[in-house]
Amino acid sequence: MIKEIIKCNDPDILAITPLRKCDKISKNTKKSIKRNKVKFEWISYSGDGNPYKNMDIAYKEYQKLKKIPDYIIKVDNDITASRHWLDSMYNVLKESGDDIAYAFTSFEFTGYVNVRFDNKHFDANKLVQNNYISSMSLIKTKHLEKVGGFVTDDRYFRLLDWCLWLKFLMFGYKGIYAPGNGFVAYSGKDTVSARSNDDYRIKRERVRTDFCEKIKI
Repeated sequence: MIKEIIKCNDPDILAITPLRKCDKISKNTKKSIKRNKVKFEWISYSGDGNPYKNMDIAYKEYQKLKKIPDYIIKVDNDITASRHWLDSMYNVLKESGDDIAYAFTSFEFTGYVNVRFDNKHFDANKLVQNNYISSMSLIKTKHLEKVGGFVTDDRYFRLLDWCLWLKFLMFGYKGIYAPGNGFVAYSGKDTVSARSNDDYRIKRERVRTDFCEKIKI
């Protein structure tokens, strides 16, 4: 069952936080996400599936109750977002052309994994080589539906966000950078990003075979 965190009449954005049953949304996340002007509704869903399976379930459950807003975003449970983080993506995306499917920002991991992604523009060639775009990027709902929705298959687990951006690219859709400070995500020992390099290599090879090698740029 989905849980309502922030209710909103006629929202522009639907924010979804997929959770494992043992997880909770941090106080920093709740506080920082509220620091935006755009109208958004925020829900969560706890389940046994991978994050994108839980995201997809929440999306479909919400759709049974209400009309999906024009924009949708996955919000992890332990992040600190900069002020106007959602606003920056929303403002860029609503002015973009039909070839743009989503907006992304800079971000960084801290904790068990420490790395910053500070890319200022969309680069299709770079995306085919490696993912540099966060799963927490604002997506146009109509474009998500055009490509058949999220990628949820466990065979790509850990790289499901990369699969989604590549899937958009396969359909001819790109992303666009939104200026601002982005967000900081806390990485613990049990997070997906902290898993073994062997696991990463196996999943990456699957993504390259099933997605990257089929994309012509």
